[in-house]
Amino acid sequence: MDFIFTPEHIAVTDLFGNDIKYIIPEYQRPYSWDCLGKSNKNNQINTMWNDLFDYFIENQKNNEYFFGSMVLIEKENREFEVIDGQQRLTTLNILFASVKCFLREIKNSKEDIIEYSFNSDKTKFDNFIDTAVQEIDKLLYNIDTWGLMPQKKLKIEKFNGFDYDNVLKLTLECKHKSIIDISNANDEQKTIAFRYFNNRDYFIGKLKEEFLTKNKFTEPKAILLDKFVAFLKKRVSLVRIKTPNFNCAYQIFEILNNRGLPLSNKDLLRNFIIKEFATLKSTNDKYKDIQPAQQWNDLDQNYILDIDFISRWIESKKASQQKYSAFNDLMDIYNDPKNQFYKDDINSPKIVKIYQDISSDLDNYTKIISNLIPNNNIANKIIFLLNAGNQRYTINILLSMLRACPYDENKENILIDFLTEYEKYIIYTYLNHASRFSNSVIYKSIYLLNKNDIEAAKNVFKDFTNEEELVNLIQGDIKDNFDAKLLIYKYLLYIDILCENDVIYQNILFEKATLEHIIPLKPETDSNWTKDFTEEFRKKYTYKLGNMTLLTRTLNSNANNHDFLIKQKDYKKTKLALTHILSYLPQINQEYIENRHKEIINAIYKDLKINN
Repeated sequence: MDFIFTPEHIAVTDLFGNDIKYIIPEYQRPYSWDCLGKSNKNNQINTMWNDLFDYFIENQKNNEYFFGSMVLIEKENREFEVIDGQQRLTTLNILFASVKCFLREIKNSKEDIIEYSFNSDKTKFDNFIDTAVQEIDKLLYNIDTWGLMPQKKLKIEKFNGFDYDNVLKLTLECKHKSIIDISNANDEQKTIAFRYFNNRDYFIGKLKEEFLTKNKFTEPKAILLDKFVAFLKKRVSLVRIKTPNFNCAYQIFEILNNRGLPLSNKDLLRNFIIKEFATLKSTNDKYKDIQPAQQWNDLDQNYILDIDFISRWIESKKASQQKYSAFNDLMDIYNDPKNQFYKDDINSPKIVKIYQDISSDLDNYTKIISNLIPNNNIANKIIFLLNAGNQRYTINILLSMLRACPYDENKENILIDFLTEYEKYIIYTYLNHASRFSNSVIYKSIYLLNKNDIEAAKNVFKDFTNEEELVNLIQGDIKDNFDAKLLIYKYLLYIDILCENDVIYQNILFEKATLEHIIPLKPETDSNWTKDFTEEFRKKYTYKLGNMTLLTRTLNSNANNHDFLIKQKDYKKTKLALTHILSYLPQINQEYIENRHKEIINAIYKDLKINN
């Protein structure tokens, strides 16, 4: 590839010259600069305003303010695709629009905001406003001869189906944010859309602070504003780097990208995929019709591609913790000359191979996170493991498991057996305080899964679990509330499987549940607990599963150490059947707790396939 590019040192007025058009492609991340935060990670707008205005006030001569660089792909007819610099470009548009909106607000104000020192000539003042607005519009729009069909100089392609270009259009037209259609937008899209308006309104607020005197717009302030806009147009400069293609642009972008928000692993993965497919498109006729940006969009729009996925993918592939950043480790795997799989061959380029791998594992990751496995038993076991702590390692091993043994109905028992052994290992390490959870055990199992030996991978957990001791631990005293809560949750998930054809499905919010001891740890004096239960029985069963259930924190606090009849009022308020049924008991006694204990532990044994 010929590394040819054209750098230009230009002022803002030339950046927004006649008949120029900038396209922010769909694969770029959405508009990110903000005015609401308290650090440089989320208040770039505040920083930009302070830097520009302070420089303007302190440097009244012809000193330039350098605003950074932009990397563009030059198309035909003065059209440019923005590879780097979209945040600056968009924000400059919004800043100029804010000046226009500020002036319009003054002109249309019904209050006495204007102090006529323009020789008391309102016409002169109105002409000043109209001329200023027209000059600003020349920066924002390509205007035809008659001025009837102005076209924005900056266009934003749709991102994940949302029309941010229309949001920018309304922002530049001084519309209120309530006018945008967000009926089908998700929370992230709403936040991004409002960001355009919030930033514009922030700039308008700053313009009022600096260019109004006691809420009056005076001639001296109008002159100062004119000078400020001239400063923005002629003394704020950038380096515009024009390149002929994506590969050249991306290479420069990687070198220069040291300002703005740091790129996340996801951003880097996006750029890598688009770059590699762009190279493939230009060098291999077999792939001449491929759309590099669409390759990325297929991943980002069809699956849950969050910032955690790449780390989980790396560790599940390497069977070890990531060494550097997740993306750097991915590059190590991709470029490792010893890795025979990710190697170009006649049938398939290596970018296609790794893309297919990532796509397949991303599909599994989405099923894991969203609980989309069709088999309820498998789905509930995954839910249990994700709530059992050490989620990082659990997702790693689940990705490896589904890679070694992709889900289908004929493999359900294989997957259930593997998950059950992992569950037993997790529960055993929690209850047996002499044993500790070890990520080396996880990575040993992952290593074997990556060799497609699921039986050996399952036996790794067997080797570290004493099943006979586990039986005694489950039926014994459990004084750690989290451990007990987890086992009650395990019981409830098993019961859910037994009732999977029922008309009711219970979605238990594990993080909101707290452990409730039916017989209180410290029962009130003269309560039914001291009258109906012997001290010996209470000592034996207080910390056993038969004496436990789940409640929200508020209801649990209310239940406290009270008499059973008082507790029943709170038990009745929950929809959780295990707890709710207690509210209908005419009385509670030792036999009930004993039988309840046997039912819970036997159900857990069956679910864990423990012969007791």
